[in-house]
Amino acid sequence: MRKSLKDISWDVSEETYREDPALSYSTLARYEREGFNNLSKLFDRVETPSLTFGSAVDSIITGGQEEFEDRFIVVDLPTDLSDTLITVAKTLFDRYNSLYTNIDEIPEDILSEVGKECDYYAGDKYRATRIKHIKEKCAEYYHMLYIANGKTILNTDTYNDVCNTVNALKSSESTRFYFATDNPFDDIERHYQLKFKGTFNGVNYRNMADLIVVHHKEKWILPIDLKTSGKPEWDFHKSFNEWRYDIQARLYWAIIRQNMDKDDYFKDFRLLNYKFIVANRKTLVPLVWECPFTQAVGTLTFGKNNQITYRTPFEIGEELHHYLSTGAVVPIDIKLEEPNNIAFWLNKI
Repeated sequence: MRKSLKDISWDVSEETYREDPALSYSTLARYEREGFNNLSKLFDRVETPSLTFGSAVDSIITGGQEEFEDRFIVVDLPTDLSDTLITVAKTLFDRYNSLYTNIDEIPEDILSEVGKECDYYAGDKYRATRIKHIKEKCAEYYHMLYIANGKTILNTDTYNDVCNTVNALKSSESTRFYFATDNPFDDIERHYQLKFKGTFNGVNYRNMADLIVVHHKEKWILPIDLKTSGKPEWDFHKSFNEWRYDIQARLYWAIIRQNMDKDDYFKDFRLLNYKFIVANRKTLVPLVWECPFTQAVGTLTFGKNNQITYRTPFEIGEELHHYLSTGAVVPIDIKLEEPNNIAFWLNKI
């Protein structure tokens, strides 16, 4: 008897998913990029205009216009409001909206410090300019955040780009199959945003896949992630390396496989290599990229001179779990009670 993959997924709300302490791709990748020195900021929420754009595309693709309108509000923004100033205004609002209803009420020392933190006229000699611009250019956006009542603000131009990107994904020869509407009499079903949990070597992990295609007759399952990239679609390999999507592909595949193996219906299905569907809002040439080493074991090396090294998600996860659970004050291999060998560490550079 046919069974839905949703039946073996982790059926919780997105809020519950985000609050769960299990390690996720984003946490592992950020730790691998930034290392031990940024552990204190590892779980800080990161929100950028490019991430907001991607979330808007995801919401329409996976939940339709209704879900989009539940999460976003579209407005006309001032033309001189840069992405950096939007980040400044959001940061100020997130931290101080309960204390100050208008940006003019916020002390100038706070405006200056947040501006520097967001790399807006960061030099000390620009303090007066920084404060003046934030007061003049962020005031309207700060007020809009009150009106939005928790929804994410998109300007009209960005919303138009979101719609164009969604249309391209649904109509392109290379990607339209993945976003087709399921036929209840067909052997294929598509699931958006299914969540799973897994445990490997005593460490808990979680994942939420953008799209999973299940072919019941041929007994295969294909996990997919949708990426909106600032680079042209044909340069995705550069973004892949920059954001360490190898961690996502290998981690998600392993978690889904572990859950399939526990189920009598799905244990005999093949889990195909992870794929990424990539779209750029300007070029609008959606492409599909496959990760052929999804199922690989151990550390991988790439590059003309083998300069790219990818540790496994689980090696990274076990190391991070060690730091988080022990409260370590120095990295692994650093000695507190005897001298450290400088030659050993020079060879790690």
